[in-house]
Amino acid sequence: MALFKKLFAKNTLYYPGCLIKTVATDINENYKGILRKLGIEFLEFDDFVCCGSPVLNAGFKEDFDNLVAKNKALLDIYGIKTVITPCPACLRMLKQDYGLEKEGIKVKHITEVLAENISKVKEILKKEKKKITFHDPCHLGRHCKIYDEPRKLLLKMGFELEEFEKNRKEAVCCGAGGGVKANFPETANEIAKRRLKRCRTKLLCTACPLCYLHLKENSHDLGIEVKEMSEILKDAI
Repeated sequence: MALFKKLFAKNTLYYPGCLIKTVATDINENYKGILRKLGIEFLEFDDFVCCGSPVLNAGFKEDFDNLVAKNKALLDIYGIKTVITPCPACLRMLKQDYGLEKEGIKVKHITEVLAENISKVKEILKKEKKKITFHDPCHLGRHCKIYDEPRKLLLKMGFELEEFEKNRKEAVCCGAGGGVKANFPETANEIAKRRLKRCRTKLLCTACPLCYLHLKENSHDLGIEVKEMSEILKDAI
């Protein structure tokens, strides 16, 4: 076992999270393709199950602890030193509730990794600037303090960034988080529509699968195109 761990001592795990892995599968393929283009090697393994965020939020602490124990054991077996995830909820769980960074395992949102490789991102809007608004996901922004990286990527691609009146730590939730979408769909949809109506551009981008799917679902009658970050980035790398 010690030799096995030594052989994989620098391993990076790409962990898409349940929503991207099972629902937004095109986003999953986008990000894996982007990482490969950047020459970033990564592992995937199906045994690494749900991070446990929904379970913990529902109050099932014992079940959550079991998931954490199972996932941590796998990280140890494979000698994982870095975890990259495109899901802000998973990011927060792994960084804060799992406490992986205290155990020497780096946990990064994929926009952080891409911003570190920003020199490889091409300007795709050379002839005409296109206005875009970035929606700050709650877990990515307020919980993990990641605000600049997504914006830097959009600016590097040549977009003209126009902000919501309330942005960054003051950003309004898309309405889907915290179980609201599952338990109170009408309320969640109303919150999303209010958020979208405050968008000053015809193009909105976010870096969270739940925000993306929820805002996109509620955007059809408002004339706003909603994009997940990978949908734009895949043509810029």
